[in-house]
Amino acid sequence: MMLLRPAPPITRERTTTAAPAVVHDLLVDVASWPLWSPHVVRNDPASGRVHPGWRGRVKPWFGPATTMEVTEVLPGGGMRWRTRALGHELRYAQLVSAAPGSGSRVVFTATVHGPLGPLVQRLAAPLSGYGQQRRLERLVLLAERTAA
Repeated sequence: MMLLRPAPPITRERTTTAAPAVVHDLLVDVASWPLWSPHVVRNDPASGRVHPGWRGRVKPWFGPATTMEVTEVLPGGGMRWRTRALGHELRYAQLVSAAPGSGSRVVFTATVHGPLGPLVQRLAAPLSGYGQQRRLERLVLLAERTAA
């Protein structure tokens, strides 16, 4: 069997004038997800804050609901989580840190792990990157309005 070369992570980043704590709160608050993540139609549970080990069902407009498991919440720094689809594990990081000077730097990263992970990741990269960019733009706008 031929081994596939690893694919580069799908990554997008933005800076914002909002403080890292404001962005972090939006990332870990389940009720705010539909406000900055336009593909989310429904969450179960629909409210609360995530923590390591938190599991929930997330329904995107384009497919079936999947189980999301939060693997890490960094104090004031965002989270890492994973889900499974079509025999692969999708790993996500939505991280926030202080930007030089003031404000925040927000980085979204996605990787696909499994038998065809590198291939799937390469094929999904353009659409996934576009989705990350849209979510980042909405998150930054919401964070700046919340902080104002």
